Amino acid sequence: MSVLIDRVKLTAAAKQQLSTLKRRTGIEHYNVIGRHALCASLANKTKVPNETLQFSGGLEIDWKTFAGDAELTFTNLLIMRALADEGDTGSMAVRKVLHAHLHRGLGYLASDPDSLSIDRF
Repeated sequence: MSVLIDRVKLTAAAKQQLSTLKRRTGIEHYNVIGRHALCASLANKTKVPNETLQFSGGLEIDWKTFAGDAELTFTNLLIMRALADEGDTGSMAVRKVLHAHLHRGLGYLASDPDSLSIDRF
């Protein structure tokens, strides 16, 4: 399988949400919070509304760091969701779904202080 994702890009607002969540939870690494946010959004069956994300002032995380040992699992989840949401499984569609769901998930977590509780899943 060719590399579909090499970097995870976050907007400045998402970077701020990550910092807030890191401070609130004590979770040390952004990638752990990001994985949780991605799963929180993917659990919602509704399609993320189309939005043009501006990545200037944000940050980037290497995909392998973000996904960790679950890289293949996350890749397959994103491919399945790209097919459902976009009708396409190409690199562009998969990256679009990743960024849309990651940003929506961070919004979920940042707006609900109890959202990082494991019993919520």
